[in-house]
Amino acid sequence: MSQVNFFDKAYITEEPRDDAEFRIFDPGNGKLAQTTIGSQFQAIVKNPYKYVLQFVAIDHNMDIRNNDGNLESTCDGMLFQEKEYLAFIELKDVASSWVTEAIGQLSNTIKLFKENHYFADYKRRYAYASNCQHPVFHYSLKETMQHFKKDTHFNLRITNTIDVNY
Repeated sequence: MSQVNFFDKAYITEEPRDDAEFRIFDPGNGKLAQTTIGSQFQAIVKNPYKYVLQFVAIDHNMDIRNNDGNLESTCDGMLFQEKEYLAFIELKDVASSWVTEAIGQLSNTIKLFKENHYFADYKRRYAYASNCQHPVFHYSLKETMQHFKKDTHFNLRITNTIDVNY
């Protein structure tokens, strides 16, 4: 795999946000995920202390290829505040059979990130599997979440609400 700087300004397609609440939307069709105040969304970001956060689209934005030249499976984006907060986000809009795929995309993206950056600089690290058709996930995946944390050093959340309290 080639070196990838996830923080390269070439990948930053929007201004940082300090809104108390905003949304993340993946329009699909090869377009970049983006933040919005509008009504279409797959995830809601709750930012009550109005931290300045930067969203960076990963899927359809970063050309990350494996050693065979094939595109890596990645999540839709990341949200961060330097040295404080880092969250990888996978957005879904499907009725069923989505959790395993979302977790796989998050895991792979975190692996690629860790190959290129020192992740421990961030005090709070999360991975969000978000599905607007399932805003609150009703059954427990406690073992899966513990395994994810052990493997990646990121806390897995399966919800469409990204809470940035820290």
